[in-house]
Amino acid sequence: MKNEVNVMRFKELKETVARLEKAPGVTDETKVFLNTGWDSIQEIEPGAITAEKAQLFWVEDPLTHERFPGYSLQLKNEEQAAPETVVVIKNLY
Repeated sequence: MKNEVNVMRFKELKETVARLEKAPGVTDETKVFLNTGWDSIQEIEPGAITAEKAQLFWVEDPLTHERFPGYSLQLKNEEQAAPETVVVIKNLY
């Protein structure tokens, strides 16, 4: 069983923005929010979307021994093998 989340690619983000530009009611003044899955949506601040370096890591479930992938940001002056550039939306809380 593959335990990876299907990650959106930048190409897909650009296609989504192009589609949204044509949506009725969407203008340059339309606000952008993140659906957190709770009872409210969260504001996305201007400047919150950036390009960062990140690296894949794996975590093992101690009971089932299944491995799950995740990503962490590359910290300054931290040596990591094969970091990649990713687009990050910074979360307010």
